[in-house]
Amino acid sequence: MPTSLLLTAPEFKALRASESSYRRLFETAQDGILLLNVDTAQIEDVNPYLINMLGYTHAEFLGKKLWEVGPFSDRCESKEMFAELQTKGYARYEDLPLKTKSGARVQVEFVSNTYECDGIQVIQCNIRDITKRKSAEAEIQRRTHLYNALSQSNKAIVHCTNEEELFLKICCAAVRFGRMKMAWIGLINAETHRVLPACSFGGGIEELKNIEISADAESPFGHGPIGIALRENRPFWSQDFMNDPLTAPWQERAARGGWAASASLPLHRNGIIIGAFTLYAGETNAFDEAACDLLVEMAVDISFALSNFTNEIARKQAEQELRIAAIAFESQEGILITDADKVILRINKSFTRQTGYSAEEIVGKTPALMKSGRQSPEFYQQMWEVLTRDHYWHGEIWNRRKNGEIYPDWLTITAVTNTEGKVTNYVSSYSDLSKFKKSEAAIHSLAFYDPLTSLPNRRLLVERLQHTFAASARHHYHAALLFIDLDNFKILNDTRGHNIGDLLLIEVASRLQACVREGDTVARLGGDEFIVILQELSEEPLQAAAQTEVICDKILAAIGRPHLLANYEYQSSASIGITLFCNQAVMVDELLKRADTAMYQAKNAGRNSLRFYDPAMQVVLETRAALETDLRGALGENQFRLHYQMQVGHTGHILGAEVLIRWLHPQRGLVSPLQFIPLAEETGLILPIGRWVLEMACAQLKTWEADPLACNLRLAINVSAPQFHQPDFVEQVRQTFQRHVLNPNQIKFELTESLVLDNISDTIVKMHALRQNGVRFSMDDFGTGYSSLSYLTQLPLDQLKIDQSFVRNIGVKHSDSIIVQTIIGMANNLGMEVIAEGVETEEQRAFLEQHGCVVYQGDLFGKPVPVEEFEEELKNRNDNGQ
Repeated sequence: MPTSLLLTAPEFKALRASESSYRRLFETAQDGILLLNVDTAQIEDVNPYLINMLGYTHAEFLGKKLWEVGPFSDRCESKEMFAELQTKGYARYEDLPLKTKSGARVQVEFVSNTYECDGIQVIQCNIRDITKRKSAEAEIQRRTHLYNALSQSNKAIVHCTNEEELFLKICCAAVRFGRMKMAWIGLINAETHRVLPACSFGGGIEELKNIEISADAESPFGHGPIGIALRENRPFWSQDFMNDPLTAPWQERAARGGWAASASLPLHRNGIIIGAFTLYAGETNAFDEAACDLLVEMAVDISFALSNFTNEIARKQAEQELRIAAIAFESQEGILITDADKVILRINKSFTRQTGYSAEEIVGKTPALMKSGRQSPEFYQQMWEVLTRDHYWHGEIWNRRKNGEIYPDWLTITAVTNTEGKVTNYVSSYSDLSKFKKSEAAIHSLAFYDPLTSLPNRRLLVERLQHTFAASARHHYHAALLFIDLDNFKILNDTRGHNIGDLLLIEVASRLQACVREGDTVARLGGDEFIVILQELSEEPLQAAAQTEVICDKILAAIGRPHLLANYEYQSSASIGITLFCNQAVMVDELLKRADTAMYQAKNAGRNSLRFYDPAMQVVLETRAALETDLRGALGENQFRLHYQMQVGHTGHILGAEVLIRWLHPQRGLVSPLQFIPLAEETGLILPIGRWVLEMACAQLKTWEADPLACNLRLAINVSAPQFHQPDFVEQVRQTFQRHVLNPNQIKFELTESLVLDNISDTIVKMHALRQNGVRFSMDDFGTGYSSLSYLTQLPLDQLKIDQSFVRNIGVKHSDSIIVQTIIGMANNLGMEVIAEGVETEEQRAFLEQHGCVVYQGDLFGKPVPVEEFEEELKNRNDNGQ
């Protein structure tokens, strides 16, 4: 043990008395000794041991103050230390860092005391080098931490049930108990060979994001610690990570993460390398031999756990497969097991339910017991050839139940072999296809046949048309497509109900089938539309047309015979459109469109007739279709305008105006209402158009409230039948009035006779409801429709409007003049106002005034004009006193 002296004052005096003994002790001491002047802090002497320890010469110490020499160059700390020595007379520092002349750091234990010698106060400082001891202590501490980490890892291995949980606890143990800076586990991607982080913990884990590490020697990122550890299947230690050439690609990340040294250890699963366990320390040379051994042991334990996980999963899967096999044997499929000679050994309950055979009845026999006789010997020969070659066969087969019923089965046979490859058993599973076959037939029927009439539907019709095209082209004969539409079918449905309508469709389908030849097709397209394909007509078009006409006449006669529909006798008729084709490259849809066009020609000709396709009519229909397309976008694109035609009294004073809609198309220009109003009614677009007209008219009246010239004007608005008969029409009108805060007395609805008489009871209810809200009513085009005289007294009408067709013939056609007089007289007698439209001459106006009609509308007073022109005319008339 090195000599360490801290002498007491008497001992020191005695030694000084014996100078040679003191000098020998001073020179040979195994601790550094430094003598200081207690007053000046100058160094009086140093011994050789201190000179060797710190590397400075004797002369570099002597005469200098304590803080003027290298080891004590921190001026502040050295002065504080000296001040403590002066004050207390002694000092002790158990771990004092000093710097040698070469720049190395040493840890020392510093002990001092003050003595008086020959009247001089001297401080003796004993300095012991404890660097090795401290290093050993640190090593022991690191090892202890790693033992703790290993202990925690073993606990995790015992308690964890999956890899993810284990990986996290291992990484946490390495950092929290092993005092590592960071730890992570990376797994090898089988396709790219990249090492991808599976789990990480500690400081700097963000540096693992997008990190490039590979197990592939060809990769530039495959030559670092992890890549080498994986390829060479050995641990790799990088004791100075920041200066190791192998770690260059990752040193920037290491600097940010504070990684000074690393350890990379391969991990295995059942002997196969799957990844690496990597740890980073915060100081260099952190992994000595003992630490390395501990980490290798930890990696081995982790690999053992991974193998156990895999084996446990395999064991559980095997158990699950056994359970599944047991359940599968009692599955919904029939199962039969035979020996190699095809003798039945076992069946399940499903087999008994399917075939009717119990185990007692069939075990010991062969499956030939169930043969239906439908398969040929060649079928069974081919089946066994495949089974012998592949040890597997599956296919559809017909079997016979115990009760003799023949049924379809889906049979799967698997040969079971022993370790020598010899067949020991055959396992057959049987799936009864009876229900599937029935469902398949039902699905086919739904897919290709109309469920109501059992006729082919559109899908099957298209297929047969394509076959007809091909046959017609091949044999050069004509064929015909008939498009049949029942006349007035909607009226029957609406008045008698859909059940009666369905009965008619079924009866018509039956009669159509009776009218055509074998090989022809009758199909239902939908609703009351039927299609007939006539095949193998003459090669000559005229003769083919004559053949078609004969069959069509037969169809019209058959449909025209009375139908007894649930005790209700109904007389029907049909319109038939016909198109002939022969060796023509025409699409199916085009052919149907041609026949449809011809059918509409038959409708327009008075119904209960037939027409052949006329190309000129197709042009008209295409034009109409284009107009319909434009009409559908007109409202959204703000293409409609309101025009106003004044209604005046006999003095010429403007009482109001009729609101008339105009369509200003960007390409077509001004489209006539005669073109687009009927189309709007057919397509249902009249409803949004009607709402728009009412909305805009009310908005205009609201604007006029502030104009003294226009505030009392009434607007007449035409209401179409579809619009009026909407269930919520009254509520729509009320809400429109409420939105505009409008006086409803200024609104007059013009209704046609046909509208009024269609569901008269509903009409009366709605008119009274609207009348209670202040709306006035005018019957438009009076006298041109059905006679409505018996209903006039029931309707809350304010005005009758004489149609312009009568006004136009005043003075020209005596009967029309009489009708005009009659309408005026009847209106006056019923207390109604009367207005004449289409007044174009002064003679017409004078005749009307003479017979009591004092309100007029027509070009004599002004054409329909935009609101700006109407307001200008209103101002002009006011200026002229009218």
